[in-house]
Amino acid sequence: MLEKDVFLALLKNKLMLLLLAVIAATIILAITLQPLRILVIGIGLPAACIVGMIFFLSWTPPKMIPKPAKVQIQAEPKELIADGKSKSFITIQLIDKKGNLIAATSDTEVKLKTTGGKLESAVVKIPKGKEKAETVLISSTETGKIDLAADASGLESIDIKLNFMEKPRFCMGCGNRMAVKEATCKKCGASPRDFGGPETRTCHCGAVIPATAKFCSECGAKQAPA
Repeated sequence: MLEKDVFLALLKNKLMLLLLAVIAATIILAITLQPLRILVIGIGLPAACIVGMIFFLSWTPPKMIPKPAKVQIQAEPKELIADGKSKSFITIQLIDKKGNLIAATSDTEVKLKTTGGKLESAVVKIPKGKEKAETVLISSTETGKIDLAADASGLESIDIKLNFMEKPRFCMGCGNRMAVKEATCKKCGASPRDFGGPETRTCHCGAVIPATAKFCSECGAKQAPA
Protein backbone atom coordinates (compact mmCIF):
# COMPACT_ATOMS: atom_id res chain seq x y z
CA MET A 1 0.00 0.00 0.00
CA LEU A 2 1.32 3.44 -0.91
CA GLU A 3 2.01 5.79 1.98
CA LYS A 4 -0.18 8.89 2.25
CA ASP A 5 2.57 11.33 1.36
CA VAL A 6 3.54 9.35 -1.76
CA PHE A 7 -0.10 9.25 -2.89
CA LEU A 8 -0.47 12.99 -2.42
CA ALA A 9 2.73 13.60 -4.36
CA LEU A 10 1.29 11.52 -7.21
CA LEU A 11 -1.91 13.61 -7.29
CA LYS A 12 0.15 16.78 -7.54
CA ASN A 13 1.84 15.60 -10.71
CA LYS A 14 1.49 18.41 -13.23
CA LEU A 15 0.73 16.15 -16.12
CA MET A 16 -2.09 14.45 -14.28
CA LEU A 17 -3.58 17.82 -13.34
CA LEU A 18 -3.32 18.95 -16.94
CA LEU A 19 -5.02 15.78 -18.14
CA LEU A 20 -7.89 16.27 -15.69
CA ALA A 21 -8.21 19.93 -16.70
CA VAL A 22 -8.47 19.07 -20.41
CA ILE A 23 -11.10 16.40 -19.81
CA ALA A 24 -13.12 18.70 -17.53
CA ALA A 25 -12.94 21.59 -20.01
CA THR A 26 -14.08 19.31 -22.86
CA ILE A 27 -17.09 18.10 -20.89
CA ILE A 28 -18.11 21.60 -19.76
CA LEU A 29 -17.77 23.16 -23.20
CA ALA A 30 -19.61 20.27 -24.83
CA ILE A 31 -22.54 20.84 -22.48
CA THR A 32 -22.62 24.63 -22.62
CA LEU A 33 -21.87 25.04 -26.31
CA GLN A 34 -24.51 22.76 -27.80
CA PRO A 35 -24.10 23.90 -31.43
CA LEU A 36 -20.32 23.35 -31.26
CA ARG A 37 -20.47 20.05 -29.35
CA ILE A 38 -18.97 17.99 -32.13
CA LEU A 39 -16.16 20.48 -32.68
CA VAL A 40 -15.38 20.69 -28.96
CA ILE A 41 -15.32 16.92 -28.60
CA GLY A 42 -13.26 16.61 -31.77
CA ILE A 43 -10.61 18.90 -30.31
CA GLY A 44 -10.87 17.96 -26.63
CA LEU A 45 -10.64 14.19 -26.95
CA PRO A 46 -7.44 14.17 -29.05
CA ALA A 47 -5.89 16.73 -26.68
CA ALA A 48 -6.78 14.57 -23.70
CA CYS A 49 -5.31 11.53 -25.44
CA ILE A 50 -2.07 13.39 -26.19
CA VAL A 51 -1.69 14.63 -22.61
CA GLY A 52 -2.58 11.17 -21.31
CA MET A 53 0.05 9.55 -23.54
CA ILE A 54 2.71 12.03 -22.37
CA PHE A 55 1.75 11.33 -18.77
CA PHE A 56 1.88 7.57 -19.35
CA LEU A 57 5.33 7.72 -20.94
CA SER A 58 6.83 10.07 -18.33
CA TRP A 59 5.29 8.62 -15.18
CA THR A 60 7.24 6.16 -13.08
CA PRO A 61 5.54 4.34 -10.20
CA PRO A 62 6.55 5.77 -6.84
CA LYS A 63 8.73 3.48 -4.77
CA MET A 64 7.30 1.69 -1.80
CA ILE A 65 8.54 3.13 1.48
CA PRO A 66 10.49 0.36 3.27
CA LYS A 67 9.49 -0.44 6.80
CA PRO A 68 11.53 -1.81 9.74
CA ALA A 69 11.54 -5.60 9.91
CA LYS A 70 13.91 -6.43 12.76
CA VAL A 71 15.38 -5.10 15.99
CA GLN A 72 19.16 -5.30 16.24
CA ILE A 73 21.22 -5.02 19.43
CA GLN A 74 24.82 -3.91 19.69
CA ALA A 75 26.87 -3.90 22.91
CA GLU A 76 30.21 -2.21 23.51
CA PRO A 77 32.02 -3.91 25.12
CA LYS A 78 30.61 -7.43 25.07
CA GLU A 79 32.98 -8.57 27.82
CA LEU A 80 32.76 -6.90 31.23
CA ILE A 81 34.39 -7.42 34.60
CA ALA A 82 31.94 -9.02 37.01
CA ASP A 83 32.37 -6.32 39.64
CA GLY A 84 28.84 -4.93 39.77
CA LYS A 85 29.87 -1.59 38.27
CA SER A 86 31.41 -2.17 34.82
CA LYS A 87 29.23 -0.83 32.00
CA SER A 88 28.36 -1.92 28.49
CA PHE A 89 26.74 0.65 26.21
CA ILE A 90 23.75 -0.88 24.45
CA THR A 91 22.46 0.39 21.09
CA ILE A 92 19.09 -0.77 19.80
CA GLN A 93 18.67 -0.30 16.04
CA LEU A 94 15.98 -0.89 13.44
CA ILE A 95 16.86 -2.72 10.22
CA ASP A 96 14.93 -3.75 7.12
CA LYS A 97 14.65 -7.23 5.61
CA LYS A 98 18.02 -6.79 3.89
CA GLY A 99 19.80 -5.85 7.11
CA ASN A 100 20.11 -2.14 6.33
CA LEU A 101 19.55 0.49 9.02
CA ILE A 102 16.16 2.13 8.64
CA ALA A 103 14.33 4.93 10.42
CA ALA A 104 11.23 4.24 12.46
CA THR A 105 7.98 5.06 10.65
CA SER A 106 6.38 5.82 14.04
CA ASP A 107 7.48 5.97 17.67
CA THR A 108 8.65 2.42 18.43
CA GLU A 109 8.82 1.07 21.97
CA VAL A 110 11.40 -1.66 22.57
CA LYS A 111 11.44 -3.83 25.69
CA LEU A 112 14.78 -5.27 26.78
CA LYS A 113 15.29 -8.41 28.83
CA THR A 114 18.55 -9.73 30.29
CA THR A 115 19.49 -12.89 32.17
CA GLY A 116 22.19 -11.09 34.15
CA GLY A 117 23.34 -7.65 35.19
CA LYS A 118 21.10 -4.59 35.42
CA LEU A 119 19.72 -2.33 32.69
CA GLU A 120 19.53 1.40 33.35
CA SER A 121 16.35 1.36 31.26
CA ALA A 122 14.50 -1.86 30.37
CA VAL A 123 12.18 0.02 27.97
CA VAL A 124 13.50 2.42 25.33
CA LYS A 125 11.72 4.38 22.62
CA ILE A 126 13.00 4.92 19.09
CA PRO A 127 11.37 8.18 17.93
CA LYS A 128 9.76 8.46 14.51
CA GLY A 129 12.41 9.26 11.91
CA LYS A 130 15.26 7.93 14.07
CA GLU A 131 17.15 4.67 13.63
CA LYS A 132 18.21 3.85 17.16
CA ALA A 133 17.99 4.29 20.92
CA GLU A 134 20.57 3.67 23.65
CA THR A 135 20.80 2.40 27.21
CA VAL A 136 23.42 0.94 29.56
CA LEU A 137 23.90 -2.53 31.05
CA ILE A 138 25.76 -2.79 34.37
CA SER A 139 27.51 -6.06 35.17
CA SER A 140 26.67 -8.28 38.13
CA THR A 141 29.20 -9.85 40.50
CA GLU A 142 28.58 -13.32 39.06
CA THR A 143 30.76 -14.54 36.20
CA GLY A 144 29.49 -16.21 33.04
CA LYS A 145 27.65 -15.50 29.81
CA ILE A 146 24.27 -13.78 29.74
CA ASP A 147 21.59 -13.21 27.09
CA LEU A 148 20.23 -9.82 26.11
CA ALA A 149 17.03 -9.72 24.06
CA ALA A 150 14.84 -6.98 22.63
CA ASP A 151 11.14 -7.19 21.89
CA ALA A 152 9.15 -4.72 19.77
CA SER A 153 5.61 -5.35 18.60
CA GLY A 154 5.53 -6.73 15.06
CA LEU A 155 9.31 -6.84 14.64
CA GLU A 156 11.70 -9.78 14.69
CA SER A 157 14.29 -9.71 17.49
CA ILE A 158 17.97 -10.62 17.30
CA ASP A 159 19.41 -11.69 20.67
CA ILE A 160 23.06 -11.30 21.67
CA LYS A 161 25.33 -12.68 24.39
CA LEU A 162 27.63 -10.82 26.76
CA ASN A 163 30.28 -12.25 29.05
CA PHE A 164 30.89 -11.25 32.66
CA MET A 165 34.52 -12.11 33.39
CA GLU A 166 36.31 -12.73 36.66
CA LYS A 167 37.92 -9.63 38.09
CA PRO A 168 41.68 -9.65 37.40
CA ARG A 169 43.98 -10.33 40.34
CA PHE A 170 47.77 -10.23 40.36
CA CYS A 171 50.41 -11.40 42.79
CA MET A 172 51.91 -8.44 44.64
CA GLY A 173 55.24 -10.27 44.82
CA CYS A 174 55.89 -11.19 41.16
CA GLY A 175 52.97 -9.78 39.16
CA ASN A 176 51.75 -13.22 38.07
CA ARG A 177 48.03 -13.51 37.25
CA MET A 178 46.12 -15.29 40.02
CA ALA A 179 42.63 -16.72 40.29
CA VAL A 180 40.38 -14.89 42.72
CA LYS A 181 40.12 -17.92 45.02
CA GLU A 182 43.86 -18.76 45.04
CA ALA A 183 45.40 -18.27 48.49
CA THR A 184 49.02 -18.22 47.25
CA CYS A 185 50.77 -17.47 43.96
CA LYS A 186 51.63 -20.58 41.97
CA LYS A 187 54.73 -18.91 40.57
CA CYS A 188 56.45 -17.43 43.64
CA GLY A 189 54.37 -18.80 46.50
CA ALA A 190 53.60 -15.36 47.93
CA SER A 191 50.34 -14.68 49.72
CA PRO A 192 48.46 -11.36 50.03
CA ARG A 193 49.08 -11.62 53.78
CA ASP A 194 52.81 -11.26 53.12
CA PHE A 195 52.24 -7.63 52.09
CA GLY A 196 50.10 -6.44 54.96
CA GLY A 197 50.68 -3.36 57.07
CA PRO A 198 49.06 -0.02 57.82
CA GLU A 199 50.94 1.94 55.16
CA THR A 200 49.56 2.05 51.63
CA ARG A 201 50.34 3.50 48.20
CA THR A 202 48.22 4.31 45.17
CA CYS A 203 48.93 2.66 41.82
CA HIS A 204 48.63 4.68 38.59
CA CYS A 205 45.40 2.74 37.92
CA GLY A 206 43.87 4.20 41.07
CA ALA A 207 44.01 1.02 43.18
CA VAL A 208 45.12 1.39 46.81
CA ILE A 209 47.67 -1.33 47.66
CA PRO A 210 50.06 -2.08 50.56
CA ALA A 211 53.18 0.07 50.54
CA THR A 212 55.35 -3.10 50.47
CA ALA A 213 53.68 -4.48 47.31
CA LYS A 214 56.05 -4.89 44.37
CA PHE A 215 53.18 -5.19 41.88
CA CYS A 216 49.64 -3.85 41.79
CA SER A 217 47.06 -6.49 42.69
CA GLU A 218 44.48 -4.80 40.41
CA CYS A 219 46.36 -4.15 37.15
CA GLY A 220 49.66 -6.00 37.66
CA ALA A 221 51.84 -2.91 37.12
CA LYS A 222 55.30 -2.98 38.71
CA GLN A 223 55.71 -0.52 41.59
CA ALA A 224 58.68 1.60 42.49
CA PRO A 225 60.65 0.48 45.56
CA ALA A 226 59.01 1.64 48.78
